Amino acid sequence: MPARVTFVRKVEATCGTEVVIKDYDIKRKLPLDEPVVVEFTPRKSGTFAFTCGMNMLREKVIVQ
Repeated sequence: MPARVTFVRKVEATCGTEVVIKDYDIKRKLPLDEPVVVEFTPRKSGTFAFTCGMNMLREKVIVQ
């Protein structure tokens, strides 16, 4: 089933100017105050990470 995640960067001075979802070869720029929709189709259930471009900000998505 396709997944859709919307990212909105709210802070100007940050390394979070892009989002990287390595497991799905996704790398997208995050302009300030503009929603960026990232769509992908998870291949399996589980937990996988997304990070900023510098791998300093980290979070996860849980697929059931």
